[in-house]
Amino acid sequence: MNKLFIKFFCLFFLIIFVSSYAQTQTKENIVAEIANSKITDKEFLYRLELSPFITHKSAWNQDSLKSDFLYSLVAERLWYLDALEKGLANSEEFRFYFKPLEDIFLRDALFKKEIEEKIKLSADDIALAINKAQYRIISKIISSTDSTLIFDLYQKFQSIENKDSLLTSKQFSAITANQFEITIGLLKDEEVENYLFTLSPNDFTAPIKSEVGWVIFFIQDRLFTPIDISDQKATNRIKSIVRNRRIMKRTNEYLQEILGNITINIDEEAFKIAANKIYERLKTLSESKQDTASLLLSDNDYRIIKAELGEENLNKELFRIKNQKVSIWDFLANLAFEEHRFQSSEKNYVFQKLNRIVKDFVQQQYLTFEAKRLKLDKQKNILDELELWKQNYLAQLNKISYLDSARITEDDLTNFTKSLSSNNNQVVYVNLKILTLNSLQEMENILKQLTEGKSFDEITTQFGKTDSLVNENSETGLQPAFALGDIGTIAINLKLNQVYGPIRRANGYSLVMVKEKKNSNDSISIANESTKEKLRSFLFQKKLNEVVSKKTIQLAQKYNAKVYEDVALKTKTTGIQMFVHRLMGFGGRIAGVPLLDNWADWIDTKKLKEVMLP
Repeated sequence: MNKLFIKFFCLFFLIIFVSSYAQTQTKENIVAEIANSKITDKEFLYRLELSPFITHKSAWNQDSLKSDFLYSLVAERLWYLDALEKGLANSEEFRFYFKPLEDIFLRDALFKKEIEEKIKLSADDIALAINKAQYRIISKIISSTDSTLIFDLYQKFQSIENKDSLLTSKQFSAITANQFEITIGLLKDEEVENYLFTLSPNDFTAPIKSEVGWVIFFIQDRLFTPIDISDQKATNRIKSIVRNRRIMKRTNEYLQEILGNITINIDEEAFKIAANKIYERLKTLSESKQDTASLLLSDNDYRIIKAELGEENLNKELFRIKNQKVSIWDFLANLAFEEHRFQSSEKNYVFQKLNRIVKDFVQQQYLTFEAKRLKLDKQKNILDELELWKQNYLAQLNKISYLDSARITEDDLTNFTKSLSSNNNQVVYVNLKILTLNSLQEMENILKQLTEGKSFDEITTQFGKTDSLVNENSETGLQPAFALGDIGTIAINLKLNQVYGPIRRANGYSLVMVKEKKNSNDSISIANESTKEKLRSFLFQKKLNEVVSKKTIQLAQKYNAKVYEDVALKTKTTGIQMFVHRLMGFGGRIAGVPLLDNWADWIDTKKLKEVMLP
């Protein structure tokens, strides 16, 4: 028998296969033209409905939302074209973040070819599955790691009627017995499941070797719950259970086929060089943070690590797959892509965690190598999907390249301080409620609750303090907007009780709501260095917005961009935005579509419209 695994609890994953909108749209209409490229209503809708996107102007209004999203999509395409001209696609920074994405797409394509496409369900498979789905088996699961003891129990089971008396006897006190309800798909081993569903009450199995030791199933009841086979949703769910289990089995077999006899040695010296630098950075990070329960290296942390390692160390061979070298640089790129969190900066913990990660990385790279060997990297559908991500990555990278042009000098700070003393200039004070979570998947659930009518106050009360800027009530307290950095910049444009976000920040993703807002002519002292740095961050964000807005208008003119806003506004949507995770073959997940930056909050859309009228 195959190994048996009993699921004592259920894990639910959001698995959404995004279908083509061509099924509902017979004709693709153009919503924008940029140089020689076009953005269709199909792409517009595809990105819009699978992206959490709220701007201070949209405020949940669908027309405003569509408009802001359209101009953000156009801005992304403009900055992408500019990035191509600058040669950023060949830069080390782009390759660092894009190569792991290419690799995961290749592994997913390999999974489809070698696993999914080889799973075929026969009519008999489906009939058997539907029959099993109509029953619930109530069974005692009797287990022990002592094979002699459990086989002794099995022998006595065959000659005694009151089996429960045996289970409570002193002789078998080391054996555990728990009652479970077994339904289709609960057991990993389909062969065992098929056998159990043929048994009647009071029947029992011989001891079965499993991952938890030896197991006897003692059937207590068999409950019939008929299924309406005309219910397509119910039958599809049953088929999915069978198919997913077959996929899991085939995956294990395939991995054994290609990895079972392979030995890949990790260079210990190269691993230690990388691990030491990661540990040192995590230690520095933990010393500067109050909450060190979950440490996540940021983009800037990886830039520092790479700079400290230097080109020679980054190019050191970590391991080799046939004739292909995998370097420390490759390992760091994958580590950044997967966003691993560290629960401690203690050296032994960091090294042990990295050791587990690098072993998984070896398997990932071998699968990537196999996908390339089969030339899956030449498939048009993969190239087309990657093109969307390439546009998104390069546009963001291009925007980041303008950071230096928005740096704030001491003169800028002095001039702003003087302006605060003028009676003609009012300072905006805000009290913000902030919720910061680690992942967009968590944030998607919050957005769903908001659309269903749950108040932001209720949600923040449930989570408590999640951000360093807030108190125990999740509020910043009334203070100058500039003292809240980039969030303060955004808050100036928000209305009272308006929710904005999610905002990508170093410590996660944030939703913001303005609880109070007022203007004041009171003079403000910024002698404190902390306040001064917050002011610098505020002015930096303000200046960067101006730089990006001006550059976007220049690019729109350069690439002769035309926008057909009326076409976009007529596009039918569900009105529900969601963040979708796409689970990738052989492990890992990515966003269902590239997440669009809120460019509409960086640019002057009114001026942009003027230069892009058809």
